[in-house]
Amino acid sequence: MEKSEFQIIKKYFIAPDLNTGEKSIELGIGDDAALVSIPADHNLSISTDVLVEGIHFPKNADAGLIAKKALGTNLSDLAAMASKPLCFTLGLALPDFSEDWLHKFSKSLGEMAKHFGITLVGGDLTEGPMAIAIQVHGINPIGMALRRSAAQVGDHIYVTGKLGDAAIGLLCIGESSHIGCSFKLIDDPPPQGCRDFFVKAYYEPEPRVDFALQCRDYINSAIDISDGLQGDLAHILSASNVGALIDIEKIPFSKAAICCLTSENLYRAALYGGEDYELCVTVTPENCSKFELEALKSNTEITRIGEVISGSGIQFFPSRYNPSHSTDQSYSHFRGNDT
Repeated sequence: MEKSEFQIIKKYFIAPDLNTGEKSIELGIGDDAALVSIPADHNLSISTDVLVEGIHFPKNADAGLIAKKALGTNLSDLAAMASKPLCFTLGLALPDFSEDWLHKFSKSLGEMAKHFGITLVGGDLTEGPMAIAIQVHGINPIGMALRRSAAQVGDHIYVTGKLGDAAIGLLCIGESSHIGCSFKLIDDPPPQGCRDFFVKAYYEPEPRVDFALQCRDYINSAIDISDGLQGDLAHILSASNVGALIDIEKIPFSKAAICCLTSENLYRAALYGGEDYELCVTVTPENCSKFELEALKSNTEITRIGEVISGSGIQFFPSRYNPSHSTDQSYSHFRGNDT
């Protein structure tokens, strides 16, 4: 028997794991709008991502994995601003009613929300082609939010984690990559252990919230790597009116990626693949030691890959493989209008 919108919300989305008990939230789900108090001397940071079936995840994907990807990608935006997660809204379009799908989706959503201390305060549910729209809200002490526009000449450039695994994960779930048909695995299918690793990287990004909050005092500028290192670093450079010199051999890859891709495709995965949701940050030389120590305290792997220079654009060295001469492009949400 099908349930009404309000019955579905009550059964699946009014749950303890989706309510942190945060005192700033005066009124959550159950009225026409939520009521949220912003602590004194803080800004509210807001970000929205929409995930569409067949574009951001394949049809018939596991509902729990979809939930983790949907919330994780939004939390990564808060991490890039060094914002503490506060609350979020959920817009959900479903082609039909499925108890099993809703149970898996809400359970995984609640697990992730509880882990990051973020409360679901409202949203909307409708029938239609499957799409998930999440808007996250975070808070920053005034003047403490990280931005793309504050990189300075001489800053060192760091990335968190490993790059390229999510792009490989896309291949492992049987989807084609925007990079092109030459972007492929050495062995297809890869060993089962590698496949599981890459699929997890694709569906379950690890938002670097704790790292950003721990290290923000020593970071000048930041961005999350959602569309590939090449494109996202370029956003920092453009906003800050500077250039970058990148040691391409310093780009960090997982052992699984090194085993499963040619060296050229490794770089293509990191630079253009997207959906890693790691952070790229710039740090002044005098703050590097303190920054690296705080990153260690947050249990986050970081790698220094280059330096901010005067000028514009990205220069790569050594020149054996120069991505600046490549025709590859970073991920675009409009497939037919890549620019």
